[in-house]
Amino acid sequence: MTVMSGAIIAPALPGISRHFPDQPQVVIQLILTLPALMITLFSPLMGYLADRFGRKKLLLMMLGIYGFAGVAGFFIDRVDLLLSSRALMGIAVAGILSISTTLVGDYFDSTERARFLGLQSSCMALGGVIFINLGGVLSDWSWRGPFLLYLTGVLLLPYAWAILQEPISSGSVSADTNDAPVKVDVGRTGLAYLIAMISMAMFYMFPAQLPFLLSQQGQISGMAIGIALSMAALTASIVAFCYGYYKPFLSVMTIYVLGFFLAATGFLIVGFTQSYTMAIVGAAISGLGLGAFMPNTTTWLMRITPQRVRGRVFGGFTSTFFFGQFISPVMVAPALIWLDSLRHVFTAMAVICGLLAIVLIVLGKTTLKADSKL
Repeated sequence: MTVMSGAIIAPALPGISRHFPDQPQVVIQLILTLPALMITLFSPLMGYLADRFGRKKLLLMMLGIYGFAGVAGFFIDRVDLLLSSRALMGIAVAGILSISTTLVGDYFDSTERARFLGLQSSCMALGGVIFINLGGVLSDWSWRGPFLLYLTGVLLLPYAWAILQEPISSGSVSADTNDAPVKVDVGRTGLAYLIAMISMAMFYMFPAQLPFLLSQQGQISGMAIGIALSMAALTASIVAFCYGYYKPFLSVMTIYVLGFFLAATGFLIVGFTQSYTMAIVGAAISGLGLGAFMPNTTTWLMRITPQRVRGRVFGGFTSTFFFGQFISPVMVAPALIWLDSLRHVFTAMAVICGLLAIVLIVLGKTTLKADSKL
């Protein structure tokens, strides 16, 4: 549900741009990323409500809103209304991701939790592979076609109602216990948030920018764009799925460093190549690097966050994670003016990823030496 909020309409961006020729490119890209801004704004509130009143009812409500607000894009023919429906859907996604990730912490412990977080992230990335390609096929029919896929949220409601259970501890703690102070490691939590934001901004350069980069090389179908975009999601799903298997041998910091170096390699390939095939290879390599970031960050936060405030902490995580998605096209717009080419922007991102890897190496040997053993 979360990856679908943006991924499935990415192949339709050129078609939407042609349908609204008077709108600047950055506004068209906001149709893709506006849900991320709403996720940023409303995730902390959703986390608080989940801690205060329970998980299940709120999650079911958000699934319903998601489905109806998402499919509204099929019928709307005005940019302002389209942006409004996307904003409402973003509020629903804020609840869905915050609560579902919190439930993982409620349902599972220790090694089982790490494996499930990897599975969760893998399903998100694999969903990107499936729905980006479905979106590509439907966008060849009409730019409105991909919006029909959001009905999945409504279709999932009966299953979620039947399967999910409200954790005993959530929403049932005494008032005295609720008021007791709980210590949160602000420094490490803040760093985890920052890494989540940066990694999402990097990853979302592919659905937000690659369709336009490929279109500059000549006429290209929505299906071909979908295939190119899905490669990053495919490799990300593989590395996330395997997270529970390689995590026991690698520390949190090591996984971050390796991830940034791989992402840098992929961005560098996309920035230098003129070939459609090599652009796919570059996207795939970056996906390998960035795919581990979500399960790695959630695992780190699970270990350092008390259970009673987990909803709020993961509400903040969801907020910063998707703020990265929202600012991805916003930060590229001025960079594009300065660097004059999307290819140069991808090359610059490769340099930034390399520098971030070096910074984390230094932190892992100094301030975060303890986390280098987690």
